[in-house]
Amino acid sequence: MRPLPLIFAVTAFALLAQEHAAPATKAKARATTPASETHGPPATTDAPENPGSALAELSAGNARFIAGKRTRTIDTAHDAAMRAALTSGQAPFAVVITCSDSRVPDALLFDQEAGRLFTIREAGNAPDLQGIASAEYAAEHLGSKLVVVMGHTSCGAVKALREANGKPLPGNLWALQAGMAGLLESTPQDPNEDGKAYGARLEEVNARRQAQVLLDRSSLLHDLAATEKVWIVPALYNLASGKVQFFKPVSAVPTPKSHH
Repeated sequence: MRPLPLIFAVTAFALLAQEHAAPATKAKARATTPASETHGPPATTDAPENPGSALAELSAGNARFIAGKRTRTIDTAHDAAMRAALTSGQAPFAVVITCSDSRVPDALLFDQEAGRLFTIREAGNAPDLQGIASAEYAAEHLGSKLVVVMGHTSCGAVKALREANGKPLPGNLWALQAGMAGLLESTPQDPNEDGKAYGARLEEVNARRQAQVLLDRSSLLHDLAATEKVWIVPALYNLASGKVQFFKPVSAVPTPKSHH
């Protein structure tokens, strides 16, 4: 009867060895599983091919964000594979020019993972020369089909401009005023309009104006928009609801060809 403890010990050791070997076996099986059978990050081939489909993709992503059903920005298990894939280059389908406000996380609210959005952040969503050049680069060299100029509710930049009422802001904030020059003059407050409603109207008007300014200051983007290779779309993000309201693309008339 004495050999029994030895038998039990050998059996227990064998079971323990199998238990520790199982994860390694499973890991090996996962490693050899064909890519088509895994749920990895979306392939780059699903990028929108034209401005209309690009806008539809952003709208669909925003709907997922509002519903709490994001899909593209929660797959953290494949972050390493995504980073590796993006080392060879980028092809963002859309440019988002938005405010620097920390409450406007464009990638999340459009539910788009790295490599799909080319983001330019400027206070008051008012792109300076560097911002305009960045948008041109994305459209001309990276193939972006859409430029969204997105303001948001409760914008501190718009509020600062309004409260300054024409007086110079301190430090380098004069540049903020310059970027939104003409907003107050072109959008006077209605006598029957309360302050909150007026502020909301200024935020929308600013987004529309900045989209037009982008078109006016960039001949490259103007020509792309005139041929509808790129849409420039003003938009407004609501902090409370999470919804992005898209407005009509700004129109561009083709530049007449010069005759020599």
